[in-house]
Amino acid sequence: MNYAPQILNYLGSVSTVSEVFLAPNASPVERREGKLIKFMPVVLTSEDIRDTLVALKSHASGSLGPLGKEGSFSFGIHKSGRFRVTYMTQRGSYVISIIKTPFEVPTIEELCQDPSYVIKEINQIVGDLSGRCVVITGKDHIKASMFAYSLLQHVSINFSKVIYILEEPLNYLLKHGNSLVIQREIGTDVETLQEGLGDAMLIKPNILYIGYTERFDEREIGEIVRILESGTLVFVNIPYINQQKLIYDLKDLVSFTERIIMLEEEKEVIKVSFREIQLREWENH
Repeated sequence: MNYAPQILNYLGSVSTVSEVFLAPNASPVERREGKLIKFMPVVLTSEDIRDTLVALKSHASGSLGPLGKEGSFSFGIHKSGRFRVTYMTQRGSYVISIIKTPFEVPTIEELCQDPSYVIKEINQIVGDLSGRCVVITGKDHIKASMFAYSLLQHVSINFSKVIYILEEPLNYLLKHGNSLVIQREIGTDVETLQEGLGDAMLIKPNILYIGYTERFDEREIGEIVRILESGTLVFVNIPYINQQKLIYDLKDLVSFTERIIMLEEEKEVIKVSFREIQLREWENH
């Protein structure tokens, strides 16, 4: 049975960021404040999940091909929000994660613990660090994405820049302000991250934001370096595990990396710290 309408209706009724999971032989659950909450009185079969996944994928433009063993896609529904769907297989059945984000990007004032400090640091980065790499990282990938878009929204409103966004999948739709915003979803608008990076060289944006959960390969690193050398300020959103893993993932970008923006959840807001990185510190690791 297709349960997509009920699930989308439930998620659309919640005003905040929401995350639900669908797994065979279990009820649909929402992850809320570290707990799993059942929100539908049904136990899903493998067929239920597959039918629901097919229905969800029909909402995404350009996503009518075969499902495959794993994948992700996103779509928006008017007055409900934007939905990011990730799926994978276990013993021949699908497991689905659905994250809903509101259409409106939260402001830094709404999201952060000390907004005046955060805004001051962002203004300094955007004003001073052309041709440098700034890393955004935190253990909560949803909050990290929210903060990244709050940052980009602030830049779009207050600076005159060309902002180029590459993400898999897109989490928010950013509005033009004083800046011009170009958003491209990997897998939909461009086939690969490398293709999107190559196109960035044609546009020469002032700011590039990369939201990508995979480790960069050598060709992608090469394209990022070329973009940095052209004078573009690059923000990279990387999931945080530990400092050694972070350094390993960025080892080819070390000489360009100027700041790490660390995010920690502080009750219902985000505590943000801006850390300057010295090359010698990286080399010691």
